[in-house]
Amino acid sequence: MKIFNQCLLAVSILFCTVLSYSENSIVIVTNDYEPYTSSKNGGSGVMLEIIQQAFNEVDLKVTFKFYPWKRGQRELDKGLVFAAAPYFKTKERQEIYDFSDPILPMFNRWFYNTENFPEGFEWSELSDFQGYNIGGILGFWYISALEESGVSPELVKNDMQNLRKLATQRIDFTIIDELTGNGLIREHMPSKIKIIKYLDKPFDVQESHLLISRSYPNSEEITKQFNKGLEILKGNGKFWQILITHEVPTHFRQSK
Repeated sequence: MKIFNQCLLAVSILFCTVLSYSENSIVIVTNDYEPYTSSKNGGSGVMLEIIQQAFNEVDLKVTFKFYPWKRGQRELDKGLVFAAAPYFKTKERQEIYDFSDPILPMFNRWFYNTENFPEGFEWSELSDFQGYNIGGILGFWYISALEESGVSPELVKNDMQNLRKLATQRIDFTIIDELTGNGLIREHMPSKIKIIKYLDKPFDVQESHLLISRSYPNSEEITKQFNKGLEILKGNGKFWQILITHEVPTHFRQSK
């Protein structure tokens, strides 16, 4: 009887814990990074829709707040928000934060001007880009890898600046997420759609995750629930329908 009562107490505590955070909206911070995340319509984009639907599958409410990336990470460090999205997993981050299961792969591509390279460009090592003008973004994760390979990128503040430099042949290559780069070209440079392309071999492919605060109340249980919801979403076909709705290419659907 004593063991039964202890088990009953444990179940009751767990139920109350789940109930407490299911009644309140779980807060996730993000910023505009279309087409994955957008502040339009109160929060939209393929990534946010996946996250929203995953929480819906386990009957949890979620609210998205749009902050500059650094401010959002400060809120995360203080435990004021549950998670930030989307983020790649790194050794440095794993020492401080927890991560959800993989949400969606992100293909970081070498964009180039086909007028400069009508036959394309084959590469196997980053050092193959030595001697070319490479456009990069201040503070981005790939800068150190390029510099270690003897490639010195010209740094600007955003991807659009590098795309304009590609169009005017002031740089030879730049690294941009596939969906983001194509979206920027369609929206801002439609006349360059047939001119600015990306190489077949990507710079890298990384899975995106929720970057999770260890200080947020019940963060471990919420993470389990989100992962469960994501698994359900992929199992019932809704995940794949979201990708189709957002016209995400089929090679993104290899995420497990």
